[in-house]
Amino acid sequence: MTDEPLPPLSALRAFEAAARHGSLSAAARELNVTHPAIAQQVRRLEAWFGVSLLTRSGRGVAPTAKGSVLAAGLGEGFATIHRSVAKLTEDEADRPLKITLTPTLAVHWMMPRIGAFRAAHPDIELMLNPTVEVIDLIRDDYDVGFRFGHGTWPGLTAERLMQSDIVVAAAPELLAGHDINKPADLLALPWVQDLGTDELRVWMASNGVDNVKIRNIAHMPGNLMIDAIRRGEGVGITGRAWLADDIDAGRIVTLFDREQSPDLGYYMAYRPGVPRPALKAFLRWVKSEVC
Repeated sequence: MTDEPLPPLSALRAFEAAARHGSLSAAARELNVTHPAIAQQVRRLEAWFGVSLLTRSGRGVAPTAKGSVLAAGLGEGFATIHRSVAKLTEDEADRPLKITLTPTLAVHWMMPRIGAFRAAHPDIELMLNPTVEVIDLIRDDYDVGFRFGHGTWPGLTAERLMQSDIVVAAAPELLAGHDINKPADLLALPWVQDLGTDELRVWMASNGVDNVKIRNIAHMPGNLMIDAIRRGEGVGITGRAWLADDIDAGRIVTLFDREQSPDLGYYMAYRPGVPRPALKAFLRWVKSEVC
């Protein structure tokens, strides 16, 4: 016997199938290999143990006494493995598809479209979690997250959903009567900010306005912030994609635009590897919606 803790799994499978069927040819058909390959694996296993495991019996084969003991144990072991795999597969098939995304993305992109996915896949249970928190997909067992950024999150596969610059936006009527020549001039106006973020302070600091007290600011979920910007209730920082039609129509103006990174946008991120069927169907649907 070798110093290896266990003999090769391929040899164990070949021997168990041959002993169960009483035929090398039948074992070869079950495992989708050739008759000589089964014979070679059995010889390999016999060499590993240093004993004879199969003997010829008529036109087939039969296990020896020691081979019978091994075949019985392997049969029980492989049956347990098959049951465990089937149970796990069944559990994964029944588990809801867990999706995390920002409230803004949920309201303005996902919800107008998700009905089509549900109609096409009524068997897939969905769990949508709109939140500004960056959820750990692996730790919290989420299937996919929609995130804003440059598409680089360690340990995750990321595919861009849409490109979107960040803009400082306001309704024209809010700006009426104000001379806005530099970023600091915006401090005289009311602001609305996505709940749980610090975008205004960060933007001001990046534009040379630091160590100032920012007043007259209302924090709210991103989807409500978009509506507040449209109603002229405050200046806000958000993705251009959510106000693109308003900007094009002149209902919203952007301030202090500057060139941004071309890879900045919304991405869908998920764990690497082969996706389970429900996730695979969802990813395929998302891609069809953004083509």
